[in-house]
Amino acid sequence: MVSGTMSTLRTKAKIAASNNADLCAAIMAAHDLRTTRTTAEYLCIDDPLPYYPKMVTLDEQASAEVMSRLQHSDAQDIRTIKDSFSCLDAKILGMKTLFEASWIWHDAIAQDLPPNYLPPNWIQIQTAKQLANWHQAWGGDNPTERVIFPPACLNDANLTFLARLSGTEIHAGCIANLSKDAIGLSNVFSQHPNDTHLYQEALAAVSAMGGPRPVVGYESGQDLVAARASGFQEVGRLRVLGR
Repeated sequence: MVSGTMSTLRTKAKIAASNNADLCAAIMAAHDLRTTRTTAEYLCIDDPLPYYPKMVTLDEQASAEVMSRLQHSDAQDIRTIKDSFSCLDAKILGMKTLFEASWIWHDAIAQDLPPNYLPPNWIQIQTAKQLANWHQAWGGDNPTERVIFPPACLNDANLTFLARLSGTEIHAGCIANLSKDAIGLSNVFSQHPNDTHLYQEALAAVSAMGGPRPVVGYESGQDLVAARASGFQEVGRLRVLGR
């Protein structure tokens, strides 16, 4: 029974990692940055954007293959790695852990929602101006110098930006990205401290975007606590390594 449970968790973590790589690739594509992918890894060929890794590992069973590749001299430009299963040897690679988090999973709930459902006061971002306002609200007091989410993101049918309004102002939001096996929930934010319903509402909002698929993502700290309180399950540990 324990072995079967661990196998299920590994499968869920693998699905979450794959979905996250899809998100990374979509955002890079919006900036005309090149990416490539194998069953073992996702790689941004060009320099990735702030907040995004150069590589994402995709299969725990391929960790030896990835380690071998990373030790070659032609891999020295790979300076950030999302070690999706926390199994790479950072010391051998000459890297350190920048942060750790948990993959999260929620079983599909879309069958319980009416078509195109959005929670009260939530909207789907549809224009460049709305996206600019969303970007500013997400950036908060420390906006990046680069626009991470340009208008080109709105042309990707598998990306959806969602916002919760207070009056006409965006006060909370998230991103949904659709993959074959899951819906990704990422960039969850709120300008209200102790926003107790944020993850529950975000879960409902993204679920309506992709039909009866599980919702996946990763979180840490108080965001992980909030996600768990909204019914998400931790299915594995990840870390981001940097040189």
